[in-house]
Order: sequence, then structure tokens, then C-alpha cells
Amino acid sequence: MDTHGTWQSREERFHEIAMRSTGLTDFGDPSYREGLRRLLYSYDHEARFHTQGKLAMAYQLVGLLASRLRTEDWFRMQPESAAHAITRPLVITGMVRTGSTALHYLMGANPDMQHLQYWTALHPQPRPPRATWPASRDFQHAKIELAMMYAAGKSVLEAIHFMTAEGPDEPGRLLAQGFSDERFEVVNTVPTYSEWYANTIHRETYARHKRALQLIGSYEPEKRWLLKYPVHLRNLEAFLDTYPDACVIWTHRDPAAVLPSYVSLCAHFRSLMEHEPDRPRIAREQLENWARACDRGMELRRGREHQFHDVYFNDFMADPVGEVGRIYARFDQPFPDHVRRALDAWKDANPPGRFGTHDYERSDFGVPPAMVHERFAQYIARFPRATERRTS
Repeated sequence: MDTHGTWQSREERFHEIAMRSTGLTDFGDPSYREGLRRLLYSYDHEARFHTQGKLAMAYQLVGLLASRLRTEDWFRMQPESAAHAITRPLVITGMVRTGSTALHYLMGANPDMQHLQYWTALHPQPRPPRATWPASRDFQHAKIELAMMYAAGKSVLEAIHFMTAEGPDEPGRLLAQGFSDERFEVVNTVPTYSEWYANTIHRETYARHKRALQLIGSYEPEKRWLLKYPVHLRNLEAFLDTYPDACVIWTHRDPAAVLPSYVSLCAHFRSLMEHEPDRPRIAREQLENWARACDRGMELRRGREHQFHDVYFNDFMADPVGEVGRIYARFDQPFPDHVRRALDAWKDANPPGRFGTHDYERSDFGVPPAMVHERFAQYIARFPRATERRTS
């Protein structure tokens, strides 16, 4: 991969490589270039790449552009999929590290609903029958990518956030095709990009997110969608503009408990790209990012309470399947016996800690719990149960 010159000077070169590798030329709506250019500016002036990280990021940028080309080509080949309705999707969001991944995997065991798999997020296309996946080159590529990522992370990342090629996944890879996603500020120091990202309503990116889901679910469009991404809370206005009838499952946990874990995750990812991740800086950034997201989320929720359901971490850990039942009752999703059996089977096969534990020191966070609670005062006043401690 060519690493000569500034990042900004290589913008067109990255596009050329992506076109040559795919044989395609149509990148779709050019609005994605704004995010890409702000990102490249940050890479030139703010990021702290080591050599391996610079090579890895150049490879990723070309990969995202190539994925965008292939996705646009699927849109061209399957124009009728744009007519498929996505009605009242269930979406799990809320602060990071609140049990949302475990809830997503558990709810993803429901055979009567559909969700985004890791491999279809990486390679958007009409989702074929399950039995055909192992023979798919794209599916095998997703398995290899995950194995390489976990090997690079020395198994720590697997314990922090477990993923499989066939399992439910977040849509960060779809959103990243528009170069407007939190992932870029997680893995690198990019304050100029971060300021733009935090202060922009990413409607074009979310419109394309919906178009990709219509494509992926085109063989069974009648199935209700289950979505999940904590970052949707940071972009809730654009999300609700795109999915105005969405059923939002907001997961809650004490911010002072979850932020140290998330800072640790960010530091692990940045260590794959940069010299000596600055944990105090990451802590300050993430404290403000998520406090703003919660404050804005509460504003946008006013007048739409019928579209929201709150799940508290302690309640979910005490009775996972029962909590799913309450979600289904709230949002009119059937819960027949065969679905309950599927969820019970997944829970029994995946006890907490199956893939290791995430060890970190809360003192590494550098922000006292009292200061976290002060910044989240409005959120805690609205959701006081978020800070309750388990008594058993």
C-alpha cells in the first residue's frame, strides 16, 4: 500500500486503487467526501500513527471505498429492494458497555426476526439462505478478518467485545462507507474530524444505512428488523428522521461504571494504530461525547415515549429472557414457545464470561465517579435506577 505523501494528497489515489481492485467506478452520492476529507486532514495534522498503524489505516480506507463501490453496484442490480418497507424496527441503543451486546445476541436468536450479521455488514448484499453461507467467499473473508483482528489484539478485544461472522453485528461498517462513524475517533486521535462528526446531523449516511438494510433483507422483507448500535444515541435525530416509527430500546447503567471500560477498549484499539494512547485525553473526550448524547437523547424523546422502552443492566443480568419478554410486550412482537426455547438455548450456551473477562483499572480512567455523575446529572435525575447497585 502506497504511504508516500500526505494523507490529503492521496485521496484520489485511494479511489483509484479501489476502482482498480473492483472494476467498478460508481461511488454514489458524493457527500461522503466531506467526512473523508476532514478525516484525512486529521490524519495529516493530529493523528499519532506508528508505521504499522499507518499501513493498516491506508488499507482500511481503500477497503471502505471498495466496499462502497460494491454496495452501490448491488443497489444498481437490485433496484426493486428500495421499495421494501422497514416497519417499526426494534433498535437497541444507549450508552456503551451497558449490556447491549449481550441483549443483541440474545434477541438475535429469535428466528422470526432478522438482523445484520457481521459478514453482511462487511459485505452488504442480499442475505442468502443460512446453509449457503460457509461456501460464500465474503463469509469466509469476514471470518479471516475477525481472526486477524483478535490475534492483533492478543485476545483482549475478544473479551471486551466478542463477534462472529454469522452473529448479530453493529452497523459501523455500513456507516463508515460514508466516513461518518464514531469508529474513526475511537482508533485515532482526530479532533478536527471529531468536532465535525459531533456537530453534524448525518442524514445522508442514515438514508444509505436504510437502503443497505433494504438490500440485505430483500429475500425476506416481511421479517421485522432488530438493530443495535450505542452510537445511534449520538445520532438519534438522523436515526429517527430515517426510521420515524422505530421502537427504541434504551439500555442503562451507571456512567461511572461503563466509561472506564470503554476508555480501556478505545485505548486497546488505538494501540493498534498509534504510539502510546493518551488515556486521560480519551477519557475526557468520551465523557463529553456520551453526556451530550444522553442529554440530546432525552430532548428528542419528549413526546415520543410510546416509542421508547428502558432496560436497566441489573434487571437484564438477573432475568435476560424475561427482559426480552417485556420488550416484546411493549412493542407488539410475538413471543411464542419456539422463540422462547431458542432464546433459552442461546442463554444456556453463552454464560457471562464465556470469552474471558475484560480486566481494567477504574483508576486508569482519571475522572472521579463524582465528577462523572455531575456531568451526567440530568441523565441520572431522569433515570435514577441507572446508578443502582446490585444487591445479590
